[in-house]
Order: sequence, then C-alpha cells, then structure tokens
Amino acid sequence: MAKNFILDWINKNHKAFDDLALEIWKNPELPFEEHEAARLQMDFMKRQGFTVSQKEGLPTAFVAEWGKGGPAIGILGEFDALVGLSQAVSTRIEPLKEGGPGHGCGHNLLGVAGMLAACAVKEALASEGREGRVRYFGCPGEEQLTGKSKMAKLNYFDGTDLSLAWHPGDYSSVTDATMTALFSVKFKFKGRASHAGASPEAGRSALDAVELMNVGANYLREHMLDQDRLHYVITDGGPSPNIV
Repeated sequence: MAKNFILDWINKNHKAFDDLALEIWKNPELPFEEHEAARLQMDFMKRQGFTVSQKEGLPTAFVAEWGKGGPAIGILGEFDALVGLSQAVSTRIEPLKEGGPGHGCGHNLLGVAGMLAACAVKEALASEGREGRVRYFGCPGEEQLTGKSKMAKLNYFDGTDLSLAWHPGDYSSVTDATMTALFSVKFKFKGRASHAGASPEAGRSALDAVELMNVGANYLREHMLDQDRLHYVITDGGPSPNIV
C-alpha cells in the first residue's frame, strides 16, 4: 500500500520538483559555492513541512527533517556543478555562458529527486499515522568528494539509522558498493628565476621539482591497492618557457 501511495503521490506532485531542478540547472554553482541552490532547496522543503537546520562552518550544507520516533532514514542530495560545462537544455553543445560551470553530472536532478523521495515518504507516513523520521541532507561539494566528510565532522548524520543516495544514469540498478574516499593535498614549490637561455645555471626550477615529484608518484602506483587512484594537476607551471 505504501509503495502504491508513494508512486501515486509522485505522479501527481512532480511538476514543482521538475521546475526546481530546471531552475538549479540554469544557475549552476561550483562546489561549496552553491548558495542559490541551497537556498532554493531549503525554502522548498520548509514549504513542504520540513524543519530545516544548518551548522556553522559549512554555509551551503543543511538538513531538512520531518517526523518523530524511529527509524530515522536519510536521503542524500547534491547540487554542485562542474567547471566549464555550461549548457542549455539541448542535445547540442550550447553553453549558457562560455567557459562557465554546468551540471554535466546531473546534480540538479540528484538533489531535487532526493527531495521528491523524502516528501513522498513523509506523505505516506502521515497518511497512515506511522512514526518515523525522514531526513533530507543537502550535501555540498560532491565534485571535490569532501562535502559529506565535512558534514560528518559537524555531526550532521548523528542519529540517522540509514542513508540512501542515487545518481542519474542511463540504466536502473541498486548497489551497496563501497566507494573510494578522497584525500586531497596541495603542494607549492618555490624556485629562483633566471633566463633559461642566457644563464640557466643561476636558476632553480620549481617546475622541475614538480615533475620529479610526479615521476615518483607514478612509480608509487605499482605498490598501491588495486582500488586506489592517484591523480594530479599543475595549476601554475610558469608564464614563459624561456624563464627558469
């Protein structure tokens, strides 16, 4: 009965959620800068009867909760975009803003559909007078893989018995697979500038040090676990090749 109620409620009420997903699509924001998306989602959940709260230290994270007693079921939502993927709602490449961010990973859908699920479960519980708490977690910074760990440190998930998540894709499936965690580090190398052609011996190349570290890191791959990954990017390699 509850399943049929939920599906029927979704079919009757999805339009407002569709519109919200499109609004977030049109206003993409990078990880930890999702102020408008977070505001839109918080305001929406308040109108649905959820109590919304935030913790200091992570301004675009929040939790929306409804109900009492247990169990407490969490639904994880995301709303951050990716660099350089600005796109109109089109099957052709049509950037809304050249070089701007865009929802290439579908997080405008991921978050809002999670909200839809939370609201549908809330309505099913209310219709049957059953106890239970539904929590929708607005999780920032997924594309940097650090948002939920920061939320955990702030005790957002305390008291939650189970959390569920989904992701847009081209097929439907259910998985309990363990995902890879992330540890991110920034290194800064400082050298001594000189003219690469006239007096290279006077210089100390910070870029050479970067490349040597990358070579060593790549040799490390042989000794890592199969499921581990190692990636890097050079954010500033110098302005000109003829300067050490």
